[in-house]
Amino acid sequence: MTMRRIGIIVALCTAAFYCLPAQGQGFYDVSRLPFTTNNHDEFAPAYYRQGLVYTSNQRRGFLVSRMTSEGENLFNIYYTAQRAPGNWRNPGVLSKSLVSNYHDGPVSFTADGSRIFFTRNIPGRRGQTSRLGIFMAEYSSGEWTDIVGFPHNSSDYNTTHPGVSEDGNTLYFASDMPGGYGGMDLYVSRFDGQNWSAPENLGPPVNTSGDEVFPYIHPGGRLYFSSDNSSSGSLDLFYSRPADGKWQSPLRLPEPLNSQADDFGFIAGKDLRTGYFSSNREGTDNIYSFLSTFPVFARCDSIRQPVLCYVFFEERATEIDTTLLYFEWDMGDGTRIRGLEADHCFSDVGSYTVRLDVVDRLTGERQYNVAFYPFRIERIRQAYIISADTIYSGRPATLDASATYLEEFEPGGYYWETGDGAQYEGEIVSHYYSEPGIYRVRLGVTGDSPLAVDQKACSFKDIIVIENHPDPD
Repeated sequence: MTMRRIGIIVALCTAAFYCLPAQGQGFYDVSRLPFTTNNHDEFAPAYYRQGLVYTSNQRRGFLVSRMTSEGENLFNIYYTAQRAPGNWRNPGVLSKSLVSNYHDGPVSFTADGSRIFFTRNIPGRRGQTSRLGIFMAEYSSGEWTDIVGFPHNSSDYNTTHPGVSEDGNTLYFASDMPGGYGGMDLYVSRFDGQNWSAPENLGPPVNTSGDEVFPYIHPGGRLYFSSDNSSSGSLDLFYSRPADGKWQSPLRLPEPLNSQADDFGFIAGKDLRTGYFSSNREGTDNIYSFLSTFPVFARCDSIRQPVLCYVFFEERATEIDTTLLYFEWDMGDGTRIRGLEADHCFSDVGSYTVRLDVVDRLTGERQYNVAFYPFRIERIRQAYIISADTIYSGRPATLDASATYLEEFEPGGYYWETGDGAQYEGEIVSHYYSEPGIYRVRLGVTGDSPLAVDQKACSFKDIIVIENHPDPD
């Protein structure tokens, strides 16, 4: 039984999140790691100490003779340390105590590196099919010891691809146990200090009629995984966010993280700007690093609206014979208001001439001017977001930065973060929200000025997304 992909199924678009248009642009530089090979597979990286642990079927040292009955190299667990960015040591087996006569890997570690969770083949008995199971070990005195099987392993189905939380008490994994929604589904089990709870299927919309595999729980709460239930028919990278006790509709990661090939085994740093994943886009499974090229905006302020409404009152106005005359305000925008006091809202920023006149009641002619005000409503210097305050899920939402006003520099680039993980570049963009909720949209603007380069401004606005109800026939 192979441990990378199990029963890949080319499925039609059956889940709503797979049917939405591609969300966001790919602001990433992707590089293949130098220790990967063209002749063997290296995949499913995991953070460990100052480097990476991964799974590979490469031959090294005493492992030369370890092969399957079909003459294939066994998968084993390897480790490589990083001396400096881009400078990796020669990989070696993580630990001889984790080498068996079966396939081993992929793996997941607790944050302190004291516990490892890994996949291993469970040999079939009396003609039974070999299955995959999850095993655990403790790090003690420089070795991995006390290897025990996950109590929910079975000889009747596969339990694989562990993704453990930082504290080691929540385990996500893939399994084809009965009662699922597709071939491989994602499950979760929780440790109460003594026992692991019965596996709980994550359910739709995470699980589909296809295969969901390689879960990874990020410290920030996002669940990353791969699924083949898309139009490409290959494994694509997705993530889901928790909200109100439910997993939200997964979003597909943009290219170049995804490709037309199989992309899986994703991990990321806490700021989500760097990380690693595996892909067979160059023939064999290899591990790639990614670096976000999306500009960083250190400070973002809520957008401010210009004050357009004012009350005008002239204290110096003298008494008039109101039977023959009346006071009239000319607001300079075509609006006229009778009375000594005028409460008025202008439609936009700009320069206005506001005057108070005395007008003849019979003829409507101005008799004389009481007050004259040159009045200006200034534009606010900011990256400005034009959008609806409330929109429907699953429908395009327009985000417009054309009203941005920045005296300090000339805008050169407009960068959007939509609050659900998608990123765009452009003055006007369109985005689909898959789930109801409140999303904080951020607009970052970059440019140059005569006095400085790399000028930046950033603003945000909260948008309410409500559930989309189909139009009645």
